[in-house]
Amino acid sequence: MAMILGLVALLGHRWLALGWDAFHYPTAAPSARTQIAVAGGRAYVAAGVDGIEVVDLATQKRRLVVPPQAPADRIDDLSIAGGWLFALDATPPGYLMTYSLSDPDRPSPSGSIVPVPVGPFSGVSAAAGVVAVSGGTSQLTLREYDRDGRFGTETATADFGRGQPDIAVRADGRLAAVSTHIYGPEFAITFVEIRRRPLGLQTLGQLRLKDAGFTAGGFKPAHFPLVAAWHGNRIYVAEGGGLDIIDISDPQRPRLLARDRRPRPAMDVAVSGDELDVVRAGSRPAVLRYRLDPSGLPAPIGIWSLPAGARPAAIARFGAGLLISEHERGWQAVPPEKFSPLHSN
Repeated sequence: MAMILGLVALLGHRWLALGWDAFHYPTAAPSARTQIAVAGGRAYVAAGVDGIEVVDLATQKRRLVVPPQAPADRIDDLSIAGGWLFALDATPPGYLMTYSLSDPDRPSPSGSIVPVPVGPFSGVSAAAGVVAVSGGTSQLTLREYDRDGRFGTETATADFGRGQPDIAVRADGRLAAVSTHIYGPEFAITFVEIRRRPLGLQTLGQLRLKDAGFTAGGFKPAHFPLVAAWHGNRIYVAEGGGLDIIDISDPQRPRLLARDRRPRPAMDVAVSGDELDVVRAGSRPAVLRYRLDPSGLPAPIGIWSLPAGARPAAIARFGAGLLISEHERGWQAVPPEKFSPLHSN
């Protein structure tokens, strides 16, 4: 009986903590600089009601701010594929739009814009002719796009539980890793196959992550601290428990290979070549840098600490450099020499 009462108390505490954290979770300011996409020597920063801020990475200066494409009235998340910049207004009613990057300094609206279901923490990811919006507490949607940036008429939808706060489509457009809120305090990464004829999503496997949830670093409407990045047959996940390395050689049986708790609570991850960066949120915000060995396992090599009180939003790599967004403080570029040495032991 004592064991049963203890289990009930523990489960009740987890549910109460979840409700408290969800209710008090922060919301980004209207013009906060948040998510980042990088291509061709330029960074594109989601700037809320301001739209998209274009950054020249060579000079580390702003080139332009592109306003949202009506009827959207803000930009919350971005993805780049096939010379197109996909932008998401993640507040209801929700809109997905494309911008041509034929002139990388001046993203040009293609005129292709569609309404999409969104809830808190919706994200966008595109690759190889498909683009997905995770939908948050609404449905996940998948559609194709052509070489002119136009969206196809067919739309596939899916739900994997309480919600899908983010999605990462693999570069070949055949698989996706979906950040998943199953129910209550249970979160996971769900692996799905993307099918084309007909367009659809097929669940392959799922890996639950017991420390993931409403941990530090996330914010509404479009950044939940359960973020996945692809690298070959490895998935690197930043979540409340730190950095997870998942083997998806068999997507139907994903395996947790290793975990580094040093960046706990982790909130974002970026991979570039044989290096990987992870953002640690909370009272000691920092970016930890790792080098990947031939098998894809990371070894810590450096750390760059933010000042106390800093609020990192997202990161992206450009060569050996790092771009980090910081909400109302804008963004900054961090050269590799700013990282202090960090060793495994």
